[in-house]
Amino acid sequence: MKLLEIELSGETAADVLKKHHAAPHTVYRVARMDAAAADTTTGRNVRTAHATVARALGCNVDTVRRARRVLRDLGFSVEVVRGRYMTTEEREAATREHGSRQRRFASTRCLTIPARCRAMHPYPCGVNSSGHSTSRRVPSTRWRAAGTSKDQPKSTPLTRRTPPLGVQKITARLVQRMPWLDRGRSGHLMGLSRGLVACGVTEEWTTQDLMNAVEADHQGLGLLSLPPDSQKNPRALLLHQIKRAITGKEPPARARRAAEDARRVARAAEIAQRAAEAKTKTAMPTWFRAELAKAQEASSATRSTC
Repeated sequence: MKLLEIELSGETAADVLKKHHAAPHTVYRVARMDAAAADTTTGRNVRTAHATVARALGCNVDTVRRARRVLRDLGFSVEVVRGRYMTTEEREAATREHGSRQRRFASTRCLTIPARCRAMHPYPCGVNSSGHSTSRRVPSTRWRAAGTSKDQPKSTPLTRRTPPLGVQKITARLVQRMPWLDRGRSGHLMGLSRGLVACGVTEEWTTQDLMNAVEADHQGLGLLSLPPDSQKNPRALLLHQIKRAITGKEPPARARRAAEDARRVARAAEIAQRAAEAKTKTAMPTWFRAELAKAQEASSATRSTC
């Protein structure tokens, strides 16, 4: 929160605050409410609605909305799942469980720290850099027996690649359609995105294409779709099903693009053919046009007399 307070007093935040017509102290209060609702270790799973925060702070809903837009533009908050209206079954279940008339699911947000702030303040939580040397591993029994107590080489930490933005959007849509993917200890959406990349999912796939591929694979093998609550790790099962369904297959988007290109080429050829026929068409003779006009006048006169 100290980083946000420093950022709100800078020149970068001044333009953003002016754009959204928000006050710095209001943005700070909303950020504290989001921090209280987030996971204490990761800053994820902020699911409080604008109206809930507005009632707690005693302000307007639009004020909270503008403050969260400021946090989004400054890079301190990311919306991973867009809120949506509940179905009839979900509203009935909420009424039975909470006794309230809930109509919508609030958006899911994650609290983050911008890269520029991490570069300026490498230890934002007040953690000081350790000045002592790195810890050493205890020599094994075999080394101690041989009298050679040398240090084991430390392994270099692996750097994880960030999944493409298109795959992250596919992940968000999957979670929106299947909220159980973001529950429990396995609620890290970036891990799910990396799992989709490992299964061979690219930005050319869509959420509906993946679901259609899994359903076609189940029908071909005669499998039944089991409820997620009956599985120990339903996310791993879904990734396995997606990998088996799309392995060796091209994304349907390629076939759609090829069909669209074929229709475009056929349409261009048809237009070119009509233009060529129009150039070669013989003009109507003058005497024939005059006779045609006389015939039309005689026909109209006959209709008028009748």
